[in-house]
Amino acid sequence: MNPQGREAASVPARAAETLQLPDDLQLPASTLPPKAAPAWQGSALRRRLLLRAVVGVAGFAALVVGLVFILGFVTRPYWADFVRVPAIVTSQRPYFSRGDHCDLSLEFTLDGRDHTATFDPASTCAGMPKPGTTVTASVDPADPSYALIVGLDQSQRNVPYVLAFMGSIWLGISGVIIGLGLSTYRQARILAATAQWKRLSATVLPRYVYKNATELTLQAPGRDGTPQIFQLTYSGRGPWPNRPQAGHVTELWILADGGRQVLFSGPDCQDPAAGRAHVPNSFELRTMGI
Repeated sequence: MNPQGREAASVPARAAETLQLPDDLQLPASTLPPKAAPAWQGSALRRRLLLRAVVGVAGFAALVVGLVFILGFVTRPYWADFVRVPAIVTSQRPYFSRGDHCDLSLEFTLDGRDHTATFDPASTCAGMPKPGTTVTASVDPADPSYALIVGLDQSQRNVPYVLAFMGSIWLGISGVIIGLGLSTYRQARILAATAQWKRLSATVLPRYVYKNATELTLQAPGRDGTPQIFQLTYSGRGPWPNRPQAGHVTELWILADGGRQVLFSGPDCQDPAAGRAHVPNSFELRTMGI
């Protein structure tokens, strides 16, 4: 084989012994034998991510159904078979609950039977119909105690808009959280199916814990031998039985394809963990004092 052929044949071998991280950072790393590599199928990580995705989707569906049900209930006076009847205001009762309110007591006849109901226009008693005034009431024939005074029900008409606005915010936030969970599971599954586990030794630099997240800064030699710094961010304590200590050299097993989502483990770990890889820029390195 000529030298050019030997050089071309060596390219895949070199690529196979390289760990690809974000921002095109490549680190020399050996490939783990398949028998030694952490398993994805049947792992606690896979079950946890899958359970989180399933619960998230089910919760989102329940939230949508609940919002539709509530909106249907509060708009019932305007689309259901409510009946309009003349009613007499019998009394006013002012009260305070997060503001001044006024209960208006009503008497009316529906299907030949006398009924009473109470309506709160979400306003003070000033300017409300006085006792003895005849008004038009919209009455639920299935429950005549529930009635609205036509023309004074603007507050009730606004409730669906407020609920729809708040519901859309909750749906949006929930959708983002669920989308992140689904994306984490999908990317982890793709990594497990397409990438190879790599092994490299790295020196542990500062480790920061933010509530339930850990940011681990690591240093390993690059392809030209110069030290390269990257970070792993993950939930909880990670896969290690004992957390890596600053200044120590640790052996890392990493499954990565150049994206930010990675799976990682180690020789003393029972299960892999999911995390995000990041290559800090010069400004971030100066901020960390490195």
